Amino acid sequence: MKRHVLILFAAVIFTLTLASCTSKYDAEDFIGKTSAEIVDENGDFDCVIGEADDGIYSNCKCGYTIKEKKAGFLGSSDEVFFFICFDENSGATSCAEGVRPGG
Repeated sequence: MKRHVLILFAAVIFTLTLASCTSKYDAEDFIGKTSAEIVDENGDFDCVIGEADDGIYSNCKCGYTIKEKKAGFLGSSDEVFFFICFDENSGATSCAEGVRPGG
């Protein structure tokens, strides 16, 4: 009986941990839209890997912060972004979570 309670407790903790790690952004909300549409709806990007041409992002990767960088007693955690990749026509083609290149 004690073992079942421990397993149930571990499952609840694991589920709560996963739920707290979810992003407020969903790839389906971005794929197919242009960079201009995304910026109009969500504001300026927090991280840009590439260059914009008059505010239009193409052939680059841009991201919004989903987890701030934190320094703690045992070390620090990286800032995490929700990145959106744009093709040559400024259309969003894919999305992924990641950290800023170079730390």
